[in-house]
Amino acid sequence: MDIEIIRERDNPLLDRNEITFNISNTGATPSRDDVKNKLVAMLNSRYNLVVLGNLATEYGTQKTVGYAKIYSDAARAVEVENDYIIERNKSKPVEVVEEESTEEPVTE
Repeated sequence: MDIEIIRERDNPLLDRNEITFNISNTGATPSRDDVKNKLVAMLNSRYNLVVLGNLATEYGTQKTVGYAKIYSDAARAVEVENDYIIERNKSKPVEVVEEESTEEPVTE
């Protein structure tokens, strides 16, 4: 997954930077968590300061256009963004799948 930043805009009124970016990927469309982690690494930010707005994959291509907002502090992000957007941008816990034992108990 390669991310190319198309446009970056400073928004001093809301105390954030707004970026529009392209994602070139092979295979399935990347998850919101994967995109957010990559943006955090690229922009030297923290996970709770980056808010993904939308991701739109063009039909028939492996190209996705996205919009993200990077806040200066977490309190400002919570103050400005709607609750459902904050909830959508929280990290998802990784589910651990336990394999069932195929062996039968030994009875004597």
